[in-house]
Amino acid sequence: MHHGKCSDPAGGAVPGDLVRYTRPGVQGADRGLTWRPSTPLAIDLLVAHRFTERAKHVKEFSQDFGRTSVVVPRKVVRADLDGTVEELMREAAADGRDMVVRGAGRSTNTQTLSPDLVLDNYRPDATPRFVGADHHVEVGSGITWLELEKWLNRHGRANPVLPSYLDITIGGNLSIGGFGLASVRSGIQGDQVVEIELVDGTGRTRRCSDRENAELFRYALGGLGQVGFIKTVVLRTVAHRPVSRAARIEHTGPDDLVAFMRGGAQDPGVSSYFGMFERDAWYSFVTLDDDAPGPAEATQVMPVPDYILYSHQETAKVLHHLLEEDTHANLWVDHVLDEEHFPAFVRRVREAMAVPPLADTLVALYFLVVRRPEGATPFVLAPVVDAPVQYLVGIFAATPKADADGIAGIRRVLRDLLEACADAGGRPYLYGTHDFDTELLHRIYGAPALDRLRELRAELSLTHFSRRAFGDFRL
Repeated sequence: MHHGKCSDPAGGAVPGDLVRYTRPGVQGADRGLTWRPSTPLAIDLLVAHRFTERAKHVKEFSQDFGRTSVVVPRKVVRADLDGTVEELMREAAADGRDMVVRGAGRSTNTQTLSPDLVLDNYRPDATPRFVGADHHVEVGSGITWLELEKWLNRHGRANPVLPSYLDITIGGNLSIGGFGLASVRSGIQGDQVVEIELVDGTGRTRRCSDRENAELFRYALGGLGQVGFIKTVVLRTVAHRPVSRAARIEHTGPDDLVAFMRGGAQDPGVSSYFGMFERDAWYSFVTLDDDAPGPAEATQVMPVPDYILYSHQETAKVLHHLLEEDTHANLWVDHVLDEEHFPAFVRRVREAMAVPPLADTLVALYFLVVRRPEGATPFVLAPVVDAPVQYLVGIFAATPKADADGIAGIRRVLRDLLEACADAGGRPYLYGTHDFDTELLHRIYGAPALDRLRELRAELSLTHFSRRAFGDFRL
């Protein structure tokens, strides 16, 4: 952080702090430095400047990471410019206005788009703080996992479970449940949440946890915003490991990889796991406890400083053209199944990727093992099944945005795979490119859970909030 002055729109100087600010995928004025003002005059000038600048970024809020649709918002609002979150939620509900919360916008099926109001909640410079005696951390939901993890590491702590790509907001990620490399040992990211602060359509704020407002807690984590805006989060943390022992295992094909997931990946000394198919290669990566032997199948074992940050950097580098460049439509899905049905589902995926359109558009397959803690919260809409060990496969396809036939073809294949997942008792990750209908939603979640969701949304004045959580389908 730098201290000093910044030129205001009228040509003067505004005292404050210069803070690094990078919104993923944005090439213009929102990349680089932002100004955190330190006087009332500075705040007024900054608000005026940001208000005029927002019109330049309508395109940013008109697409999500999927880039298959353009939905132009009537207005983008932000709590520090337009009122408190509670006021914005209450006013939108009272006026019958559609509203959606957007963090980094990493949905792939218009879930974070709205033709009316978008609440911009991207706040990478939010300030965390430790609470209580157990190293729990409380932070606003707009911070990214990347910034939170770096802050925790500086204080000797770390997040128990993180994905391989970290430039996503914690509120958005937790609203779909969240998985990560350490899910093999510690469950989903939702399992690390102690409590949340949830704002409904009346502007009321509630503390929600397993003990307080427990039903809302079960619907909020994994429900993609359908029972309110997650304002703040209290998370468990663990001791930071500055260096991890990592091992790569090459596989002969999908059957070999799945066998390793069901065996060696679950050895007691394995602290994290992910598997991949890319560029005709099938492989797995694990990290190991300090005293654990390396897997017999490992081709190499190496020390890696700050492993999770290294993993993020590698992912960002390999997928830069899809993450940051506005050229391709990204049609991504993840499915979670139990051990009995997972091998057959992977074979189904393998058959689909052997022929067009996936044969021409598949970027990668991604695999995780998920072992949730005993007594884990039964989240209603999260991508988890009733099994002690669960298995995830992500299917990542991309094609040029102008390739309408290719996009339509991929969507048909992904719909077939969603049907197969439902038939096997599995669940999808709700950020993905899923084409739902009533019958399919009932098969996956059950009619009683969805009926109760409708009741909660009506009771909490949220019938116009986060309406695209199931894509184009409306409850």
